[in-house]
Amino acid sequence: MRDLDEHSMSSVLDTTPLHRNCLWLFVVLAAALPPPASTQVNVEALRSDDPPLGYSGSIGSNLTIRTGNVDFIQLGLNARFYHVTELVTTLVVGSGGIGLLGRSRFASSGLLHYRKTYLYNKAISPEWFSQLNYDRSQLLDFRMVLGGGARASFASGEWGEFGMGASLVLEHEALDLPKDAVHPNNTNTFRWSSFLTLRVVPTEQVVITSTTYLQPAFNDFSDLRTLGNVRIATSVTDELALTISFNLRYDSEPPDGIAALDTTLRTGITYIY
Repeated sequence: MRDLDEHSMSSVLDTTPLHRNCLWLFVVLAAALPPPASTQVNVEALRSDDPPLGYSGSIGSNLTIRTGNVDFIQLGLNARFYHVTELVTTLVVGSGGIGLLGRSRFASSGLLHYRKTYLYNKAISPEWFSQLNYDRSQLLDFRMVLGGGARASFASGEWGEFGMGASLVLEHEALDLPKDAVHPNNTNTFRWSSFLTLRVVPTEQVVITSTTYLQPAFNDFSDLRTLGNVRIATSVTDELALTISFNLRYDSEPPDGIAALDTTLRTGITYIY
């Protein structure tokens, strides 16, 4: 059975235009729909450490349904698309979610992320990226991110990999806040964004990954955002994998009425395209 990737596995796609267009459709659909998340987005949780040359990708989803005293439905969908050459890796990620309580929507979110990573040497890879997302549960109408930096791998082997990355990010946010809110409705902020990632492969069927982000404001380190993710992926067949993930988000200066700390425990399934 093939090795799982860092977070949800990927495989080489048939390079026919039909199959590539199908995956692009899923990327766009996912962006239009992660289940309710935060204004910060852990894209490292949706990438593959070593995608193959050519086109590849994966599609994942999770669904929660509860009936009885409370009618609750939560649906999440994510997709990623790779194009890899000897010198450049292009990544497109689409992710979205919707939550229904009774017949009313209480949360929805969407993400579209584009990234270019260049092969400089085996240790360091420069990259740049752009991102659009929104999150109703976090009162976020629109967020745009532009950034650039580099990633590095310190150690790797059959056991897995340990690495980090750092970048400078320009962030624009438009929030849906009342007129008397203390937090401004529109902000433009430069942030440092750095992460540590660890991938451990105890068997061919199991991959355990951990990613931690720190994102302080460029000129005010007390304005800090932190993300944490631990994920376990277990293959069922060559095409399907079950996943369990724990996510933590902390914002030292959240919008009015939004908690500073969020935690989420989620199970899901991934289909390898």
